[in-house]
Amino acid sequence: MALDGAAGPIGRFDLPGGGHLSLYRSCMVERTSTHFETLPLANVVAVRVSFERDQRKLGWGVVLVVMALMLFAISGPLGMFAGSAAADMASAGTQGVARALLILFRFFEALASLMPALALASVLGGFALGYFGWRGSTVLHVTLAGTERAFVSRGQNKLLIDFAELVGERLMSLER
Repeated sequence: MALDGAAGPIGRFDLPGGGHLSLYRSCMVERTSTHFETLPLANVVAVRVSFERDQRKLGWGVVLVVMALMLFAISGPLGMFAGSAAADMASAGTQGVARALLILFRFFEALASLMPALALASVLGGFALGYFGWRGSTVLHVTLAGTERAFVSRGQNKLLIDFAELVGERLMSLER
């Protein structure tokens, strides 16, 4: 079935995750395996395309790296302190309060031995978040009367920018 009579699409953009946007003479069509929507160009108020870096992911990446440095920095002193305090408590006897303190210091010693592994995981997570935040995404915003649709593509996508230019040119040539 052809839209707009026998005219074929003017432009097409393949959406990430399957589906595509097609631009026809008087409408834009979004089609996925589970969704079909026709947006008449006469109802489109504005079209905007932009490349956006994710500042939130960048910020959390920096926080995780700083947290990893702090974990790594305190793991050694905490382990030495807890180990020596546990040795002192063990020599003092294992009755009453001394036993409770011995258990507490052994817990802190075990926690200090896990901190470098947690710091490594935090650094890896911070670098991953920083990478995805820096990579950003290209977003096509189509504003209709009363609503806005956003179509997102990871990274700086030249094809989505070109498609948005086609939609803009078609909007400018459309007689209302």
